[in-house]
Amino acid sequence: MIRLAVAASVLLGVYGAWLLWRRPPRRLARADLGGVGIREPAIVQFATRACGPCRAAVPYLEAAADRSGVAFRQIDVGDRPDVARRFGIRTVPTIAVTGRGGRVLRVWTEVPDQGELTDAAGLGPGRASA
Repeated sequence: MIRLAVAASVLLGVYGAWLLWRRPPRRLARADLGGVGIREPAIVQFATRACGPCRAAVPYLEAAADRSGVAFRQIDVGDRPDVARRFGIRTVPTIAVTGRGGRVLRVWTEVPDQGELTDAAGLGPGRASA
């Protein structure tokens, strides 16, 4: 009985740690991406070359950007670890939608569904409040 309780406690602890690890980075949610060259409304993917889900998501994200009338940008955090440190990016893909001036409007640590992404990107050019 004690072994079962210990095993359950360990599993709950690991699951809790995983949930905390996967949450969107707070620094990125409050950021302005103008410093990394993104000054227009865009869908931005933080990825690495070795990330299979990141590569698979590119056509989907490009299509969402085209539909929303915003740019699609990709930042390789493997080549630019300073960007990952600066914005607290721990997992890839991390997807962000930016408004005017590169201000981050929304962040996900997975590829969001089409409607959610298009709605967030719809806050883009001339429509962002702020």
